[in-house]
Amino acid sequence: MQKYFFSIVMALLVLLTGVSCNNTNLIESSSNRGPGGTTTIYKDINPPHKPIQNSSVTGQMILSSYSGSYALLIGESDYSNGWPNLNSIPQELEKVETVLKAQGFKVEKSLNLNASELKARFERFVNDYGYKPNNRLLFFYSGHGYTDSGQGFLVPTDAPNPETNLEDFLKKSLVMTDITALARKMRAKHVLFLFDSCFSGSVFKAKERPKVPRQISKLANEPVRQFITAGSENQTVPANSTFTPAFVDALEYGLGDLTEDGYITGQELGLYLQNEVPKYTSQTPQYGKISDYNLSRGDFVFIVGANAVPQHQNSQQVAQVSNNISTAEQLAEIERLKREKAEAEAKAREAEAKAREAEAKARKAKAERERLARIAAEQKLKQTTAVAQVPVVSLPTVLPKPEPQSGKVFRDTLRDGSQGPEMVWIPAGSFRMGDIQGGGYSDEKPVHRVSIDRFAMGKYEVTVGEYLRFVKATGKHAPEWMEKGSSYNIKTGSNNYYKELGSALTNKNHPIVGVSWLDAVAYAKWLSQQTGKKYRLPTEAEWEYAARAGTETKYWWGNNIGSNKANCWNRYCKDSFKYTAPVGSFSANPFGLYDTVGNVWEWTCSEYKGKYQGSEQTCKNSASIFVLRGGSWNIYARRTRTASRNLDVPTVRDRFYGFRLIRTP
Repeated sequence: MQKYFFSIVMALLVLLTGVSCNNTNLIESSSNRGPGGTTTIYKDINPPHKPIQNSSVTGQMILSSYSGSYALLIGESDYSNGWPNLNSIPQELEKVETVLKAQGFKVEKSLNLNASELKARFERFVNDYGYKPNNRLLFFYSGHGYTDSGQGFLVPTDAPNPETNLEDFLKKSLVMTDITALARKMRAKHVLFLFDSCFSGSVFKAKERPKVPRQISKLANEPVRQFITAGSENQTVPANSTFTPAFVDALEYGLGDLTEDGYITGQELGLYLQNEVPKYTSQTPQYGKISDYNLSRGDFVFIVGANAVPQHQNSQQVAQVSNNISTAEQLAEIERLKREKAEAEAKAREAEAKAREAEAKARKAKAERERLARIAAEQKLKQTTAVAQVPVVSLPTVLPKPEPQSGKVFRDTLRDGSQGPEMVWIPAGSFRMGDIQGGGYSDEKPVHRVSIDRFAMGKYEVTVGEYLRFVKATGKHAPEWMEKGSSYNIKTGSNNYYKELGSALTNKNHPIVGVSWLDAVAYAKWLSQQTGKKYRLPTEAEWEYAARAGTETKYWWGNNIGSNKANCWNRYCKDSFKYTAPVGSFSANPFGLYDTVGNVWEWTCSEYKGKYQGSEQTCKNSASIFVLRGGSWNIYARRTRTASRNLDVPTVRDRFYGFRLIRTP
């Protein structure tokens, strides 16, 4: 196990441009943010100004599409519990703040936060700005960091030294997997993380050196989560940063504009830093994208030499922004806009036709109901008239079918005679929903009472065996880790994201992972067709009601996670499973449900809202963000509480995501 201190500069949307480190005075320093030693740093940078050539229509259009630019600067310099102070950070952040404001960012800055303040500040910034789809964000964090067992941690000012008190350090520090989880959840179009650190590149989609693009592609407008680190995993970082001044200078001067088209992409910035920073220090910056196809297609775009990013311009204004734009480019752009308009009009006509068709069907159905009602009334009148003439005959009483008993386990039969998943009847009732015990997150409020009708819920999370039977029957919705055309083989080489789970992916008694909300809904629809019963995902309220099972504690067994009661990060749950556990490996809750704490995050059919306002009690057929519940095998205990919420887009397939279904009476 190797441990490294690091200062993390994290940007959820980088702003502008290249770096300049030439014509420097070299001095020696024996202080760094790593284990120790002498590090060369630089000062008195006076880079030349590059010529500006505003010639990219696509670059200008992407810039104009941003609805807002926001930056959060966090500096941790005054430590109180065994870590050395980092006195240069406040001055470094002042320079970052100045250059960000010059580029049109609204800047928020916080210094010297303790553990609870640091986590809350992250969440508040993301809640305020991270879920608007056209925002660009910048998150700049500078302070100590730590690596343990391959995981990186941000170090708040009150965290103890892990070499003397590792347990308390882990409780207070902020694990980097939470940061990457935020990157996936946010809806902001462009997000860039910069780490002035020796941070592992495991979050990257690829570690290979990027190639300089010839021009800004229209694909750059798609979402992206990019990462630039100041060094490789085994390199220390100086206390007086070399990476941060180079980055700041990059925003003032156009040296990152490698294609000299008047714009700088995140790809250009990463490549420039890879080449420039090693000239003045032993650091070797790394560059890459998150390992998620939907979040790795785009690229950041920034204009060179502007005092602010243009806002809210339409496409016709953008097409006239530069005299250097060629007539061919303008005509191509106009044709694209025409096609988009024609497609929108066609969709509108199609929707209108469907609405008319639905209205006609409704009128026809109403007329049929009225006809049947008249027939029934006539028959009743005839029976009443004839009753005096017909002798009374005693008939056996037809008793109503008894309602299923709460807690009873049953399985519906599929068309081929096989059995569906085991289901448990959950009684109707009411409960208090949300952060009852306190200490939770802001989106778990307000605590409110909800009434729930009777329903049946999966005794276990849907298993690999159950889900792959559906894949085999339909030929669709195979999880990403499956070989094309195969039912049980694990991908190798190109899909290392799932490779570590090994046999857990194909063990039929483990919960299915790597399925999206859309996949789960398709499985529920297929199961409904096979059984003739109505299966669906639970609402968020139904899920919490079933998981609580009449309790109001953090977990159904109490307020402490305990030992070997659930499958989460081993440091907290102290269970014996490295990855997913076979369903039913731990005790059931009072309703007879297993694994409502940990194992895999479970999709619900409720749309995510930052505060409870009723959507938690409804089931959506479509939405931009859906709620997941229950925690997973790699998460810490706080996130596995019954009240804890997670969220993601319906198309995301993740190795931590699974589901269970409910069946209505």
